[in-house]
Amino acid sequence: MEQRKQFILFLKKLLIFGSPMLLLVASYFVFDPFHVVRNYEAYPDNYLESYNRNRISTQVFLNNNEEQHYKSFVFGSSKSSVFYTEDWSKYIGDPNPYHFDASNEIISGIANKVDFIDQQGNDLKNALVIFDGETFNFSVDTANSIIHVQDYKWSGQNQFLYQLVFFKAFFKDMYFVKFFDKLIFKKYRAYMYGAFENKHMLYTPVNNDFIFQGYIDQLKEDSLAYYNRDLFYKRSAEELTADAGIKPYQVNYLNEMKAIFDKHNTKYKIVFGPNYDQKKVNPEDLAIVNEIFGEANVYDFTGQNELTNPLPNYYEIYHYKPTVARKVLEEIYR
Repeated sequence: MEQRKQFILFLKKLLIFGSPMLLLVASYFVFDPFHVVRNYEAYPDNYLESYNRNRISTQVFLNNNEEQHYKSFVFGSSKSSVFYTEDWSKYIGDPNPYHFDASNEIISGIANKVDFIDQQGNDLKNALVIFDGETFNFSVDTANSIIHVQDYKWSGQNQFLYQLVFFKAFFKDMYFVKFFDKLIFKKYRAYMYGAFENKHMLYTPVNNDFIFQGYIDQLKEDSLAYYNRDLFYKRSAEELTADAGIKPYQVNYLNEMKAIFDKHNTKYKIVFGPNYDQKKVNPEDLAIVNEIFGEANVYDFTGQNELTNPLPNYYEIYHYKPTVARKVLEEIYR
């Protein structure tokens, strides 16, 4: 009898002290802070959110593919976002391309997306692939954060382990405190830095274009003040060359992409973008890409040139503007 009383007392204490944690766990599934527990029709604005771009690009594709039958795709990181599908469509005769990008996109992500599209039965007629300094970055390639984790629908990762990445992140660095603060008061506070985007970034519902609306609004309001801020570091007067980055296993991904492009007779363009750092793509990397995809299909805009020299061609040190992307399109399709 005494043991039973002690056990009941233990259960009561467990409920009293464990209830807050149980409520916190339950709140994760109720509020779905990272928008990965459930599927959503659209993701209109990234302001004060913590979205995974891989997830968005994959889900929006699945939401619309049956109706749209996408045939043309833009691949790359957020640097590729300024290659708006509306601009590209003029060169390929397809009014409805799809932007299948991801934050800090890496070559394995691009290759797996190409394979995923092929498995869905789509006819891959056109591909615009934008490479940058992170495309072959091994540390990014092996990252498993809520920003970098690839969607389990095409990455081959176990779905439970995929969801576990986000579940653990909810409790890391007191994220849940920041989340409920934001949810209740709908305000950004300095201590939330790194948890939420404090700027508006819009996603178009069908083509999945990624638009830096916050930057656009600030530039319209006062472009002089925008560029007087400490957004840019001083670049080297001497042109630098990036270290060789392509690893043997990454060559396999490039070959897999090329095989699928050949299967579909895809018209593809591979672009090394005009990045702010002005580092020239490593000749060894360029030679590998040229050999696989053909020199006539590969375009190099890295280094010091008329696109990378002007500061106003950039929103900040990571992203160039749509006007730059349009000049690239003019060049590669003339």
